[in-house]
Amino acid sequence: MKKIIINSLLWLLSRLPLSAIRWLGANIGLISLRFSNKSAKRLPHNLLITGLATPETVEQMTRDTAKALGMTLVEAALIAWRKDRKLIDKLSSVDESFYAVKRLLEAGQNVVFLTPHIGNFEVAVKYFAYHLPMDIQILYKPSKDPVIEEIMLAGRTETNITPVPTTRKGVLSLIKHLKNGGCLGILPDNVASGGDGEWVKFFGQDVYATSLAAKICQMPNTHAVIVQSLRTKTGFSSKCIPFKPSNNETHDIMQELYSAIESLVREAPEQYYWSYDRFRHPEKAKPKPDA
Repeated sequence: MKKIIINSLLWLLSRLPLSAIRWLGANIGLISLRFSNKSAKRLPHNLLITGLATPETVEQMTRDTAKALGMTLVEAALIAWRKDRKLIDKLSSVDESFYAVKRLLEAGQNVVFLTPHIGNFEVAVKYFAYHLPMDIQILYKPSKDPVIEEIMLAGRTETNITPVPTTRKGVLSLIKHLKNGGCLGILPDNVASGGDGEWVKFFGQDVYATSLAAKICQMPNTHAVIVQSLRTKTGFSSKCIPFKPSNNETHDIMQELYSAIESLVREAPEQYYWSYDRFRHPEKAKPKPDA
């Protein structure tokens, strides 16, 4: 019954125009900010320590960031997961960098899409899957609610998109898929939970970055591409930035990756996931290099 009710509600709301969907998302974001103590503390804290906001601007920027996060979540559920190709085509725009990636895939090259938590990567991956000759596995974090998990998994799955969970089994599936000529999509800016991370600088702050992206970049004949998908007035605009590390050291790769992500975030800082506790010190983290 719960699944039927949620799916019916999502179907009805997905009939709304983009402006109404974003209005709904923005208000959900503001309500979450109002009633979530974690968000109310974490958002302004992250914006201040990164230097993106000042004491004078932090209140308004916190609200703008909360609204953008709400929009991202609602857009994912009402646009990306609805699998309406005509609508996604109408709302999406790409530049020449997209067609450069298409030529790589047509030539049989292995491509890994690194999609930071900025804008709406859920919509971008659907547009890419509809228009690129690829079979892609995407890494995702399962929901603890079995009904939400089922809805989310069904919404993200396409004939050429296979979501795999953020588990050891899921990561092994990714690596095997890449070795067999498939494409990967991962969120590279998650915080590592144990000793497999690397301490890097992000907006001058220490971040314990998961090293999966670096390990994938170290694999031979692999082309890594950072995807930036930003929200625009009329929809979503995506661009692909080739990521070519200067050397093969895991720490250096992750630092260069985070530096590249920082540059992209500065273009639209309010569209980044600042509600995420990305500057925490995980219990089983390696010692910091300067410790």
